[in-house]
Amino acid sequence: MITFESEAAAVAKCEGLDVESADWLFWDDRGNSLEPLFSVPNKRGLFVVQNGVYFLVPAMPDHHANLLEALDEVRYFDSPPPFNSAEGVRAYLAGTGRP
Repeated sequence: MITFESEAAAVAKCEGLDVESADWLFWDDRGNSLEPLFSVPNKRGLFVVQNGVYFLVPAMPDHHANLLEALDEVRYFDSPPPFNSAEGVRAYLAGTGRP
């Protein structure tokens, strides 16, 4: 798991082609699922591949699990405390007033 300080930072790091292939999953700071909405689609041609432009929106209910539900599947944490462990993320989410 990698945390970003903003949506813009996440979008800048995560290429559209990888996002479209579901190599990245996103959650907001309350653990709610987000999904990409492409305003410019990715392009795949015979000789050219180009990343599209996307932004993040609340995910449809069955897109992917919220972060609390998915946390046990996270095997790698590459973020500063408290986001460097499952326990730290759980404690953070508990403090957000999440229902």
